[in-house]
Amino acid sequence: MNKWLPSFVSLLCGLAFLLAAVSPSTPNVSAQDTDTGQTDMARQEEERFQKKNRLREGAEIVDQIGSFEWIGDRLSFSPEEGDHVFKILENRMMERVVQTQETSTGKLVWVVTGTITEYRGSNYLLMKHVILDGKRND
Repeated sequence: MNKWLPSFVSLLCGLAFLLAAVSPSTPNVSAQDTDTGQTDMARQEEERFQKKNRLREGAEIVDQIGSFEWIGDRLSFSPEEGDHVFKILENRMMERVVQTQETSTGKLVWVVTGTITEYRGSNYLLMKHVILDGKRND
């Protein structure tokens, strides 16, 4: 038994040395990891854009011309000028807009006045006054 023990230990050491020499010194980055990194970067850029363009709590918009559209299960208002999209807070004004949009064909243009609120990094609009401005066939 004493005769083959040093040979066995030498074999194990040689195997360990060989594995250490063959394995890469840098971590293996898969394509999926790279895509996740790019997705994280895109998400961070989007968050910076939203933060830069977010309006502060209590800001007023007055007579903004724009249109309403459903994004998921929320009604949103997009003014013609600017990059803002405001999620609409439910109230009687929203109900009137929804009723009008459901009975109309084509894209409706509205003039909106309201107060901006903030929640979890997004802007919401509490409409105070809304007028149907016309219809466009875009």
